[in-house]
Amino acid sequence: MFKNWLKKLSGGNTLYYPGCVTRYALPEVQDRYEKLLQQARIDFIVLPGELQCCGSPVRRAGYQQDFERLKANNLETFARFSVNKIITNCPGCYHTLKYEYQLDVYHTTQVLSEKGRIPPGQYESDGKQSITYHDPCHLGRWSDIYEEPRRLLDQAGWEVVELPDNREMSLCCGAGGGVKSNYPDLSNTIAQARLAQVNNGRLCTACPLCYAHFKENAGDIQVMEFSEALMQASEARR
Repeated sequence: MFKNWLKKLSGGNTLYYPGCVTRYALPEVQDRYEKLLQQARIDFIVLPGELQCCGSPVRRAGYQQDFERLKANNLETFARFSVNKIITNCPGCYHTLKYEYQLDVYHTTQVLSEKGRIPPGQYESDGKQSITYHDPCHLGRWSDIYEEPRRLLDQAGWEVVELPDNREMSLCCGAGGGVKSNYPDLSNTIAQARLAQVNNGRLCTACPLCYAHFKENAGDIQVMEFSEALMQASEARR
């Protein structure tokens, strides 16, 4: 994926950090976010070689010493590349890097929702199409980021539909907290219960883990990762 040992786009100290799920399981999602950031004229770098985990899953599982080791290694790497600001599309990484590392961190929905970052528009052929938005735990309840994703989807031309339990009351997708790894049947049951609440056949979320887990259990529901929703709306305007 990283064609050069260091990919530099006009800037030098704002890091785009995709997180492990995006980097290794969903590389197409990383590609889309890099394109969106470029289109928004946001200067960023990406790190060379293997991406090291921020430590969020380790921390949540109770392995504090392992987390501190990962944190120290990452801080050393960030210092080596003069990183003083981080943008990430992963809510778990966002919360960990911002509150556990105490760094200057922004979720992609925050930086892209700034005025003028995403050109306004809508579907020209069918009018606005509806999309149901799911609030990820780490992005919503943990980080209080609710309006930016909705504003972006609206700007892109979608009609945002709310789930019965949304924002602070949003239900978990079922994958977080080690549930997917340790109790896969329970995890799938939770995801299927959430998907059963979707009435328009299309669900979108701004968390790579939520997205991957919902997609595995989707059935007839179209599950879209946030960058995919933005890109699809953009392509429909052409």
